[in-house]
Amino acid sequence: MKPIQFSYTHATIPSEKITEFQDRLAPEIGRVKAAWGAGYGTDYASLSLPCDDELLAQVESVAREKKALNPRMLIVIGIGGSNLGTLAVLKALGHNDIPVAFADTVDAPYIACIYQQAEQIIAQGDEVIIVVISKSGSTTETIANAQLFSALLQQYKKEHGMVVISDAGSPLFEIAKKHQLAHLAIPEKVGGRYSVFSAVGLFPLAIMGVDIRALRDGAQSMEASCTNTYLQENSAAFSAALLYYFYHKGMVIHDSFAFSHALSGIGDWYRQLMAESIGKAENSAGQKVHVGITPTVSIGSVDLHSVAQLYLAGPNNRITTFLTVANQKDIAVASGTPFDSLVPMIQEKTFNEIMDAILQGTQKAYQHAHRPYTSIELPEISAYHCGQLFQMKMVEIMYLGFLFDINPFNQPQVELYKKETRKILSHE
Repeated sequence: MKPIQFSYTHATIPSEKITEFQDRLAPEIGRVKAAWGAGYGTDYASLSLPCDDELLAQVESVAREKKALNPRMLIVIGIGGSNLGTLAVLKALGHNDIPVAFADTVDAPYIACIYQQAEQIIAQGDEVIIVVISKSGSTTETIANAQLFSALLQQYKKEHGMVVISDAGSPLFEIAKKHQLAHLAIPEKVGGRYSVFSAVGLFPLAIMGVDIRALRDGAQSMEASCTNTYLQENSAAFSAALLYYFYHKGMVIHDSFAFSHALSGIGDWYRQLMAESIGKAENSAGQKVHVGITPTVSIGSVDLHSVAQLYLAGPNNRITTFLTVANQKDIAVASGTPFDSLVPMIQEKTFNEIMDAILQGTQKAYQHAHRPYTSIELPEISAYHCGQLFQMKMVEIMYLGFLFDINPFNQPQVELYKKETRKILSHE
């Protein structure tokens, strides 16, 4: 199957720098290669998820059990890494076997709407699958929603619709076992933002009818590319080197410019991946460094009418990655309407032809304005190619963390707001 294509023609760096980065990254590429499929004992544990057949069997078993209930709705309760990967895949593939809702906030009006929809379905005697996902098992927003929807299931004696996904041994996991709720474990060293190929992503996607085997296969197919010691044949390492190089040129923003609505969710997923992994106060030696690249997401061609002026005329402080799809469904511009004369050059064109012209025009404008960019093209929107893109980007972030000499697997400052929130709620 044709792989995703990464191009850096318009984000060039000197050849001597390429050699320098190749030598510098060699030890880390070796560590990634050694860790690929080697188990869950190191921080690189996520690299073993796509080839863990035991995990796949567990997920498919629970999914079969819950799908046999013929559910009419799926509710995913989780936040950040617990739902962004699932949301991204569903948005890309457009799977809507049943309605799905993401309870990822404690915004009362929003959650009340989901609750009302679920209650109507359950009151009619039908089933709703509720998946509670929290790695720590004690995320405030997640547990608040878990309690709300658990009470709903209890009211109608529908507790069999609850599934818990958490670290084995977490408070949430232990409660699930105690109350005989279906449960699946997240490997301890797999962080939330690296967990899309664990039960966190695979189980809800399986419920929604996504080909999770193809998703895993796509991820696994990236091993050779992502561990190639020749930098220009290693898309993950070369992308990391470019981002690091341009960061030191003052380009501290990385914009994922998706020229497909289907890929916008992957942009949102990547935003968390980069922000939590690379934004760090200290380096590996404990020295204060305060590094980070600000990830943003833009949608083509919509955002050309909102941010293009800034991107092309404002501070030259961002590097852009255009995300595109080679083959998509198409429709043609209709003719014989009162509007035919307004834009003559679109007559007898398809929408894909128009979008491609807008993309090329945008990239030429970036070139004229000396704004660097790379591009990633998916041959088509499929589970397999989504898996490839997810894996490439996760390994890219591992290499980028190495170049910055920071830990790309932790997120210590995220705990600060959680601690302060608990103090406020406890009236401390």
